[in-house]
Amino acid sequence: MSADQGTSGSLRAGSIGLVGVVFFVVATVAPMSGSVGALPLAFGLGAGAGTAGAFVIVAIVLILFAVGYMAMSHHMATAGGFYVYIGEGLGLRAARAAGYLALLAYNAFQVAIWGTFGYFFNSMTNEAFGWNVPWLVPVLIGIAIVGILGYFEINISAKILGVAVVLEILVILVLNVAIFAQGGAHGLTLEPFSPHALLRDDPAVGLMFCFLLFIGFEATAIYGEEARDPYRTIPRAAIIAVLLIAIFYIFTSWAVAVGWGVDAVRQQALTDPGNFVFSLGHTYVGGFEVTLMKILFLTSTFATNQGFHNAIARYQFSLARDGWAPSVLGRTHPRYDSPYIGSYVQTAVAAVTVLCFWLAGADPYTEMFTWLIALGALGLIVLMATVSVSAIVFFRRYRVDGRVWVTVIAPALAAIGLALETVLLLRNWNLQTGATGGPVSYLPVLLVIPVAIGLLWPVGGRPPSWLVRDGQGAVTERGGRVATAAQGGSDA
Repeated sequence: MSADQGTSGSLRAGSIGLVGVVFFVVATVAPMSGSVGALPLAFGLGAGAGTAGAFVIVAIVLILFAVGYMAMSHHMATAGGFYVYIGEGLGLRAARAAGYLALLAYNAFQVAIWGTFGYFFNSMTNEAFGWNVPWLVPVLIGIAIVGILGYFEINISAKILGVAVVLEILVILVLNVAIFAQGGAHGLTLEPFSPHALLRDDPAVGLMFCFLLFIGFEATAIYGEEARDPYRTIPRAAIIAVLLIAIFYIFTSWAVAVGWGVDAVRQQALTDPGNFVFSLGHTYVGGFEVTLMKILFLTSTFATNQGFHNAIARYQFSLARDGWAPSVLGRTHPRYDSPYIGSYVQTAVAAVTVLCFWLAGADPYTEMFTWLIALGALGLIVLMATVSVSAIVFFRRYRVDGRVWVTVIAPALAAIGLALETVLLLRNWNLQTGATGGPVSYLPVLLVIPVAIGLLWPVGGRPPSWLVRDGQGAVTERGGRVATAAQGGSDA
């Protein structure tokens, strides 16, 4: 069989370990990209000096989410990610709706990040070399490279992303340590964690932006079929990833507040958001640090898109295998066992969408990035809230875990917190997108379309790949971890 024919089967089992999954997830979150591109918004438009405290609250909510998420991960391992978790609790229609919503949300996120990459590549090369390269050029080259990496087996991407993640985290940590070692602007202080600092400016908007900086950590489940010992690797990766991300952003936002001074940090973020972090690098470390930060910012945004590309290709593969997307997307490469057709399609979708924004004359940062990052974040937070609800239903139905904290209390608290975050996003939509009306104000309506299709279109046909039926028609989970309960295949 030629490499181009492909097969319809499974992804390569055991091809990625715990460290690889964690690297994928942390790379998707993009610590450097978030610190430079999004952290100024959290400080300037949100909680100001209290941003570190806002990160603590967000971390608590996401750890609560991870509790139920990890508990479910012990009973399933599939590339379907969120939609399988939702399907196991809420039924097949809900699963399909979640799968379509996840595809739209992840695609929006990836194209948004390409806007950041193009904008800063143009800005940095113009500053360093006097070049004025149209932002579309580096973006299309980047999309092509990501597509090529997505074609090969997943451990190749894991190694590349691992190097990028380690370097970008180290550079930011060097800056943080330098700020504390030099005493910051006015001495060391714990005021950024005080209720006064958190409530002084706009804590609701601050919490909203802090949530956005965690988007991507939830992707651990997507690598379930390719992970070694997935029933242990995936839940461990989920909690390690959320803890690493939380510690990084809490420490970094505290250092930034100390570096600028708690009374000046919010105004500085509003005055010069593009150099908000770079200027601290100049002050506390030096020019070489800033140059390195700018280079790693570009590699960070590239690594983010590699993570989102891999996630989207696997969602497409899983939906196709379950009969909910064109069957061609369910092919895997005969040598690499990668969802290479899905990688082709995702590469084309990203390139065409970016080209449309460029032809329309849209600004890659203030329009393409801000509009689509808000759309993608809203979709993913809705999915996370639904996963928490599904976890409660799942454990009440299958009775495979009797711990009330794990199966009821933590998921319920997470669902409430994530639902409140959804409300914050919708109420502050124009602030987040920079829109004052017009079509952008109605972008959230786009999320209703995939959900409606998934819920209203009859399921029919064979059960999805993550469910198998015994001789009496009872549904059992494919991994063999859930052995009973016919309700799992209901069309609820």
